Amino acid sequence: MQSLQLKYYSKLSRFLSNTRSSRTVHFNSHDIFSKENSLKSVKCFKSLCPELNTVGKRQAAVLIPLCIVKDEISLLYTLRTNNLKRNSGQVSFPGGMREADEQLKDTALRETCEELGISITSIDIWGSGRFIVSKDIAIMPFLGNIGVIEPDKLNICSEEVQYAFAVPLKHFCKPANCKHTYFRHQSNKIMMIPVYTNDYKKIWGMTAYLTWIVLRSIIPENFHQKINLSLNRRN
Repeated sequence: MQSLQLKYYSKLSRFLSNTRSSRTVHFNSHDIFSKENSLKSVKCFKSLCPELNTVGKRQAAVLIPLCIVKDEISLLYTLRTNNLKRNSGQVSFPGGMREADEQLKDTALRETCEELGISITSIDIWGSGRFIVSKDIAIMPFLGNIGVIEPDKLNICSEEVQYAFAVPLKHFCKPANCKHTYFRHQSNKIMMIPVYTNDYKKIWGMTAYLTWIVLRSIIPENFHQKINLSLNRRN
């Protein structure tokens, strides 16, 4: 598993929504994509990202793309090809290494356009979080909206991406789809992070951690009262 220099979280609380509410939950696109909610989501998103030491780390950026697929508000993921040097064959968000003198926002935009084959004008970046550190790289996550898409019709970069797939927000509201795993951090601390199952490929590692942060950030407050996505420190 990717080595994540995060705070030492331990217990992934199960969703508290009952079966009936999980079946009937529906997210309104006007509420999720409104200017007010986007500003609120970015503020929450940044507050949930840990403050980590990035000295001496190479910098990269990823875009966490909200989208609408078959009338469902979803998160878009990519499955990396097996020939890449880093994180090959794993689920990720579009992104990559920062080029010289490039702003990190521009890195996220450039890599997203290259990997997904979409126009920069179709991407609305809401804002960024804080650096997430993985091994020797500091990754800046950006949250944004890429509108209505059909993942299987994207002109993806086959050298980097096997395929793209979308997972509806309501999918994450079913307890059976939200699991967790443990691993021993290099400082000998035991960490617990979420794992999300779906019809395509298991979401784990840093991508799952960022997914958890996004879900905490964008789901309306009235729905937060029904579910709990918090991670707690292990004793």
